Amino acid sequence: MGNLAFILTGLQAVIAVHAARNRALTVLLVAMWGRIARARTRLERLIARWRAGILPAPRKSRAGQIARPTGALSIRVRGPNGRGWLLGLLGYEVVPFGNGLRTLLSEPEWVEFLAAVPQARRILRPLVRMLSIDPLPEVILKVRRVAPAIVPAPAVAMAGVVVSPGSQFLRG
Repeated sequence: MGNLAFILTGLQAVIAVHAARNRALTVLLVAMWGRIARARTRLERLIARWRAGILPAPRKSRAGQIARPTGALSIRVRGPNGRGWLLGLLGYEVVPFGNGLRTLLSEPEWVEFLAAVPQARRILRPLVRMLSIDPLPEVILKVRRVAPAIVPAPAVAMAGVVVSPGSQFLRG
C-alpha cells in the first residue's frame, strides 16, 4: 500500500511544473494539487486506522437532503469534473500515474481495503475520474443498494369481494 504516496506525490510534481509554466491555469492546478494532497492524507489516515482495527463508522447518506448554507461568505467553487479532464489538460505526463493507480487498486490488499472502507472509495473516485482510468476498477464504482423484494400478499376474500395486490376489486 506504500505506492499510493509515490503515485500521488509524482502527480503533484507534474501539476506543480505545469502550474509554474502556464499562468492561466495556475489557480486551477494549485487547487487540484491541494485536493490531491488532502486525498493522500485522508487515505493514509484511513489505511492506518484499518490496519489498527479502529475504523470510523461510515456516515449516513445525505442523498435527497437540501444542503444547508455554512456561512454568509461561504462560496463553493466546482472545478472540472469530466472524465479524463486532467489527462486532457496536462497530456501524456500524467498517464503513468493513472496506470500506476489502476495497478495499485487491483492488488488484493487494496481490494480488501476498499471493500471494508467505503469512505476510501469516495476519496478515490474523483482521482480515478480525473485520470480517466479505463476500465474503472469495480471496487471504486458506486455500490448500488438493491431495494428489498416486495413479496405479494395473498389474496383475501371478504363477503364476495376478492382483493389481491395490484388488481382491481373483482366481484366473485
